[in-house]
Amino acid sequence: MHNRGMMRLHFTPADLGRVTFPAEPEPLWEAALAARALGARPMPPAGRRWRREAAPLLRPSMRPLFKLVSPTGRLPDFLTPEVPAPGLEPALEILMDTPADVVQDQLGPYLPPEIDVFMRGLLAGTAESRRALGNAVREFHDDVLVPSGVELERRYGADLALRSRALLQGGVEGLLTTLHPDIEWTAPTLTTHGLGPGPTYDIHLEGRGLELYPSSLTSEALALDVPGRRPVLIYPTLDLPPADDQAVDALSDLVGRTRALVLRALTTSATTTQLARRTGISLASASEHARVLRNAGLLTTHRTAGTAHHSLTPTAHRLLTTGHPRGTLGQIKNLKDISGTGR
Repeated sequence: MHNRGMMRLHFTPADLGRVTFPAEPEPLWEAALAARALGARPMPPAGRRWRREAAPLLRPSMRPLFKLVSPTGRLPDFLTPEVPAPGLEPALEILMDTPADVVQDQLGPYLPPEIDVFMRGLLAGTAESRRALGNAVREFHDDVLVPSGVELERRYGADLALRSRALLQGGVEGLLTTLHPDIEWTAPTLTTHGLGPGPTYDIHLEGRGLELYPSSLTSEALALDVPGRRPVLIYPTLDLPPADDQAVDALSDLVGRTRALVLRALTTSATTTQLARRTGISLASASEHARVLRNAGLLTTHRTAGTAHHSLTPTAHRLLTTGHPRGTLGQIKNLKDISGTGR
């Protein structure tokens, strides 16, 4: 993964039609970026806040993950494989099945002369070291990222919402032009400027397209470019201010505290499971709150392959923007009574 100096990503016309975003943060990407963020390197404010909250949650059993991050912050490509199914466990299966020669090629140049038992085993492809790495990533994800990452996920969703509007207003080129102050679009090249000097990397997309991944855990753009795979550009999320407590309180007074959280969590569309995770409520509670908000005209729900996807209505967007938009109060004045309480 490239993380130093300037990067130039060269587009073809076909690539402009293949620019995508993951709908939600991907477990292995989040674990890898978070492990990197725990090192002594520049972080945006949200990343620094996360680091302070996460540090007390770390345990020695998680060390195998941190050993894969080089002192310069470089991550091995095999740590973030292409995963066909969502969720952490399918990703871990692919990670733990990484061939030993791939591990050797990607880690070898960055390892010190003396390495520990775990790293020797990983380079040799032993089952014990593979399990240790899988367990370390699982524990780090479940016991550090899940409890400490609420703000990170909120910012991810907020950034995607901004990009969606940029795409609607200016097309793909309008989206690429406004990604970040350190990223320039001059057709047909997207140029990223690093935090310091370093070599210039040229990435030729050649019809593979590009996946864009916003993160609050980096101050510089990072790129993954593996032959035969869609390249990934990780860029810093916009430094949005923390949620205004006064606005949150006003919205809570209007619709109830939990439903205010649900509305804010749906800045980017979500399934019921995603909604429950973003807000820290049960699946049943997320489904019930979605039903109430849908009946009030604040969200819509559509089903794809048996899965419910919830999105805010224009009325809800206005409510989140201004707190009390004209015409909305009358529409939702009895919201708390629809199911007994706003909770």
